[in-house]
Amino acid sequence: MKFHTQSHNLGRWPVVCDRLRPRGQATRCAVGFGLVILGLCSHNAPGQSDTAAVFVANNVSDEITSFTIDAKGVLSFVGTYFSSDGPQSMDISPGGRHIVVGHGTANDEIEVVTIFQVNPDASLSLVLSTFVPNSPLDAVWVDENIVAITETGSPSSVHTYWFDSDKAALTEVDSQSTGSFNTHLVVHPSLRLLYSQDTSQKMIRWFDVAKDGTMSVAGSIATGKVFPIDPVITPNGLNMYAAGGISNGGHRVLGFQIAKDGSLTQSGGSPFFSPGQSPAYLTVSKDDAYLFVGHGTDATVRSFAIDERDGSITSTGFVFDVGLQGTIGDLEVLGEYLLITDESTAIDGIAGLYSFQINPNGSFTMIGSINDTDGVRPESIVVWDPPANIPGDLDGDGTVGVKDLLILLGSWGPCADCNECPADIDGDCAVGVKDLLILLGNWG
Repeated sequence: MKFHTQSHNLGRWPVVCDRLRPRGQATRCAVGFGLVILGLCSHNAPGQSDTAAVFVANNVSDEITSFTIDAKGVLSFVGTYFSSDGPQSMDISPGGRHIVVGHGTANDEIEVVTIFQVNPDASLSLVLSTFVPNSPLDAVWVDENIVAITETGSPSSVHTYWFDSDKAALTEVDSQSTGSFNTHLVVHPSLRLLYSQDTSQKMIRWFDVAKDGTMSVAGSIATGKVFPIDPVITPNGLNMYAAGGISNGGHRVLGFQIAKDGSLTQSGGSPFFSPGQSPAYLTVSKDDAYLFVGHGTDATVRSFAIDERDGSITSTGFVFDVGLQGTIGDLEVLGEYLLITDESTAIDGIAGLYSFQINPNGSFTMIGSINDTDGVRPESIVVWDPPANIPGDLDGDGTVGVKDLLILLGSWGPCADCNECPADIDGDCAVGVKDLLILLGNWG
């Protein structure tokens, strides 16, 4: 089934809404600067946590746990929220509004996907539970409306879906083959490119994703004798890394350089050697300086310095031992901090979420003790780092653009409540030319 979006306008003026209102409330709309009652627009109050937050999937107790994290890396428990049987993959939308969760159940042909709204206090509200083909081992947001989900098997596919937050509906848009066994997806940070790995065929494929969610094959690269597990892309979009698992001796990490069009070439020296056994989990520091690698067999997390010239990596020698073999659940970076889940209490009686300070030399220092997720088998991690407060960024996505302009135009005139008037950028209790000039001055 193909699903396409359609935009509407009157002449050259877009129809815009004058407020972001809670579901079900009437909304005034505007054409250009003039207010017209059309009754066609609707918006939910925007979700996203007001503070930095961490979310953990508890695979056995079927819950998602929320934490906030302060400026010192200290985690504070918010709550646990039931999802469905066996949450195993998660991703947060670019604007922090929603979390998608893929589940593994006993079903043979279909599995459950759930979507939560993220609330300002980092709590979660379930908005959708639906079925997708077996098995959604990974799910990622391409943008606020398009989510890509694997159909993992032999063969495997990736499906794109349109998420309508107003109707709480997920509609399939397109699907593409991803080879023999695809378990992970990753989206480029600045290009509309979706990358999928194929463990059986030892290959990475990538797809162009149109704004309506349709996909077209863009390229592929063989990875030789090494599995491409859990691919990650550096925040600057220049390098990709993938873990080799038990393949090719069990100590390999792949490295790729990413061209301007998103195509991949293996970095010189790749695959790189890791002192740890069975690399399986990867994440990158926000400054593109360090790659962190979690290992399945020896349960160690190690840091590697990234050469800014060619993307090659070198072990720093810094290591943290989680404990029993196979107990690392996931790794993720949030700002200056590294988060690690220990999924099992076996032998040592410890399970939960660790927080570490990332130091300038690539070492990482534990902050406090492990944090209880109030769930069983904490695995996948997703994080939310609120964007900087940019004057004119009215939708909170970290940039100033068309959506912000439409919100401002729809709010034109005196503020009904001076304390609840986000488009009043200059603080004079009215939305007017001065606010428009500030917004345009921060465009892009």
